[in-house]
Amino acid sequence: MRRVATAIALVLAGALFAAPALGDATITAGPAPNTYATSDVTTDQGQAITFQNSDQSAIHDVTSDASGSGGKALFESETIEPGKTAPVNGVEFLTTGDYAFHCSVHPFMRATLHVSANGSPKPRSPDNPGPNPADKVPPEATVSILDSRISGVLYHRGVRVRLRSDEPARFKLTARSGRTRVALGTIVVKGKKRDAKIDLTTKGKRMLFSANSVKLKLTAKVNDAADNRASASATRILR
Repeated sequence: MRRVATAIALVLAGALFAAPALGDATITAGPAPNTYATSDVTTDQGQAITFQNSDQSAIHDVTSDASGSGGKALFESETIEPGKTAPVNGVEFLTTGDYAFHCSVHPFMRATLHVSANGSPKPRSPDNPGPNPADKVPPEATVSILDSRISGVLYHRGVRVRLRSDEPARFKLTARSGRTRVALGTIVVKGKKRDAKIDLTTKGKRMLFSANSVKLKLTAKVNDAADNRASASATRILR
């Protein structure tokens, strides 16, 4: 019986004094109202960060002062209610340096994230692009429409396309007939070529059901991991 009690005590002590999981850091709002718990937070490159709202009186978030690709915040969390937590998205890509941030709901709440020289930032990808001074060359991209018949598009509930790029890239695709958006989709090409399908819109489906022929124009906005941008287009008549 004494041995069992000793074992339980050891387990409880381990739970209380266990080291925090590697790769985790926390930014906390509160407990004082409308403040961050500290004005300085330090992390390593590639380290994940969780935002915790310990302010029991208001909703808060984490939003970087600096903007990243597309004008979005370089890193940010969701706006969360008291007692909730949320990941701070984008911090895993940061390199060594100091990054000011604030709460978008209460802009007077301000702090600084210090990223050390330890660790390695997560590599960028076309889905999570970021500036890279060493890469200023946009991707060479082309698109084509594989379908030739309206019946085939309706059967597959989408327009089949072929995408080519000389490097991994993300394609934001729109197929139009006149002013009608027939199909939409976003597709990442990891190799040199990919065949895929973009889904029909409700208006596009209606138009195809009643049409004998359609002149379809496919346009693509393309970006690589360094957020270099290009465009491509193709046209085909469906019967």
